Amino acid sequence: MKQKPTEILMKEHDLIRRVLDNCSVAVEKMENGEKPPKEFFEKAVEFAHTFSDRHHHFKEEYLMFVRLAQKKNGAIDAEIDALRYQHDRSRNLIAEISQSISRYAEGQDPQATIILEDMAAYISLLRRHMQREDHVFYPMADKELSASEQQDLLGEFQKEDAKTNGKAVLETAQRLETEMGAIL
Repeated sequence: MKQKPTEILMKEHDLIRRVLDNCSVAVEKMENGEKPPKEFFEKAVEFAHTFSDRHHHFKEEYLMFVRLAQKKNGAIDAEIDALRYQHDRSRNLIAEISQSISRYAEGQDPQATIILEDMAAYISLLRRHMQREDHVFYPMADKELSASEQQDLLGEFQKEDAKTNGKAVLETAQRLETEMGAIL
């Protein structure tokens, strides 16, 4: 096997962590009374929608989680539900940030507070979430899924990438991460 599906997901986690590092800088600036440009938050929202949700979380929720749930015959359903809930919660936080950006740019202080609080919650949630996946869930997948099952899952990842132009999605995500860092 060239690469394990979990290795792909962990590399994607590395990119998401770099974006979260940029978001942490923005939160710190806001806590110190500075106002990062609205473009920073627009790029963060675009990254979350296009890369985290549609690209990365899709592979977890609809491809890997399903295989593991079947393999474990319901024994990890509660854990999978918790991970899915965290994905949903992160989407809700990003939606709230997205809805506040234009009024934030107009200088409305309540919107700055909403963005600050939601961004801080988003960062904390995803960091804990990825820690759990990297150190508990992915090792479980590596252990439970046979080499053949992992190869099949890798094939599903590749089909999804072909369907959604995954290479372009990844390139855009990397560009957004770089641009976010340059803005700050």
